[in-house]
Amino acid sequence: MVSMSLVIGTLFLQSLTVVFRLRLKTVEERAGLRATQVRIHKFIYYPILFVTIVSGAVLAAKTEVFANGKWIYPKLGLLLFLIGLGFLNGMQIKKDLMPKKYAMMVHIAIFIVGAWMIYYATVKPF
Repeated sequence: MVSMSLVIGTLFLQSLTVVFRLRLKTVEERAGLRATQVRIHKFIYYPILFVTIVSGAVLAAKTEVFANGKWIYPKLGLLLFLIGLGFLNGMQIKKDLMPKKYAMMVHIAIFIVGAWMIYYATVKPF
């Protein structure tokens, strides 16, 4: 749960900084923020994502959650979607691929997917 929350939080903040970077006026400010974003994405987001996937797989194997809980399948689908949003966010960090309104939509999608993942992990609705 902790590592999953760290992944979601890191990705959420990164997508927010992408939106903020698109609002900066000077090229120097954007370049400085982009350099920081690239380092955070490479050295914080990817390692946390790796730890989350490995620890989740080990925990799922030990608790036999695939046999006992149907809630894990929607959560895995949301995880794949979140990983896709993470790669999209990484591409947005390297290059400004999207206008500000679409970058904000990615930011909102990360929040919604993250909230549903935490809901499935804590409540286990079915």
